[in-house]
Amino acid sequence: MSSEQEIMITPEEDTFTEEQPQQTSSAIMLPVSSACAKAQTLLHYIYVTEDDDSRQDLYELIQQFAAQPQQPGDANDFHNFSVVLAQRNEYVYACTVLDCGLRLFPKNVDLLADYLQYGTRCNQLNACKKYYKTLLKIPRRRWTWRGFAFLMEYLLFLMDRSDSAKELDAKEQELVSIATDFRKQFPYTEEPYRSESNVYRMLNLPDQEAAVLRLALENVRIAPKCALRYADILFERGLYSEAAAAVQRAIHDANQTQASVNEGYVYYLNALCKIALAQQAETDLHLDEEAVRSIYSDFNIALAKFQKTQSSYTEVIRTKTNTLVNKTGIAVDPSYELLYEYVSE
Repeated sequence: MSSEQEIMITPEEDTFTEEQPQQTSSAIMLPVSSACAKAQTLLHYIYVTEDDDSRQDLYELIQQFAAQPQQPGDANDFHNFSVVLAQRNEYVYACTVLDCGLRLFPKNVDLLADYLQYGTRCNQLNACKKYYKTLLKIPRRRWTWRGFAFLMEYLLFLMDRSDSAKELDAKEQELVSIATDFRKQFPYTEEPYRSESNVYRMLNLPDQEAAVLRLALENVRIAPKCALRYADILFERGLYSEAAAAVQRAIHDANQTQASVNEGYVYYLNALCKIALAQQAETDLHLDEEAVRSIYSDFNIALAKFQKTQSSYTEVIRTKTNTLVNKTGIAVDPSYELLYEYVSE
């Protein structure tokens, strides 16, 4: 690692363009994959071992890479490199890498989409506008899922910054059009439905959101995120039986895939559905021991997933559990260790 004193770099200084002086070194050209591997090592030293000198080395690596007259690699190599940097919130450097890639692959949808996502996080808004216009000129049938999903995020970003009713209306229409085309182009995967439902949620159109989520559960075999969100909506509307069915779908689908879904919340909501159904059926809670233990089990799993973090959810768990104990006379068994400890505090 370099022993030189760390140089403080502003976002404006930390962007490398073709106008900057080219290095005259006769060093061997770094392939994109090799530069990415070196950056990963430096990022480890910066963020894991807290070696501040490595930040200067990372700066020099990106500068050397950007100044090379050639950067051997394909579009996917540039994408992977930018992702490695962005995962450590190094968005300026990620955009530098993407600029290099887009000079070689100017119509690559993934690189254009990546830039829209990372550029908004480091104030590279002029470049984002340029790449946004480039992406719109490419036929949508050539777009990847990133092209659709990241462009939708970009449009929501623009809408959040706009005070013009006319511009908001135009962007809203564009957003809905892109969301619909995303679902039509990828009808058997969950992400398009989830993205479209989020659009309607942001636009405060709850009926449209619910309709898209129902469509996802009909058309997509594995859709845990859509199932969980749909269960949430149904529970909020007091449709507890339907919500419980949607929760079961979320639990089943989450076991079939590596898709990230908040499992703690799934079991938390599952327990609330059971309690709500019991309250709906009777004027008071009348649950047999097996049903009560099933609720305790769900709450115990939820606490394990929440890692006992204090939150509104865990407070509801405490309150609901104490109510069940008082109403049914069935105490929390110590075998539900986390729940037992939590309500005993």
